[in-house]
Amino acid sequence: MNFHDLELKHIATVNNKRYFISTIKMHVRHAWLNQHENVYVYETMVFKKEDNKILYHEPVYTKRYIAYDEAIEGHQYTIENIEKIIQKAQS
Repeated sequence: MNFHDLELKHIATVNNKRYFISTIKMHVRHAWLNQHENVYVYETMVFKKEDNKILYHEPVYTKRYIAYDEAIEGHQYTIENIEKIIQKAQS
């Protein structure tokens, strides 16, 4: 499978609070498993943004994908549904 580089970013506002939406290609590192060399996945994460700082230690949402196109669709889905995602995370 060919893994394309990907780095999508978006800032969303929900109820006057800001959130950073990021989708990237990431290398899965499980060195103790030889079959996992050069394994990549795509991941969308949502983080709180307060005082112009992204709170990376408090992810609100995480979703992984194995395909490039799926990751792009997932990023767009997250942008379009951010209010529902935040509401679900807070419940």
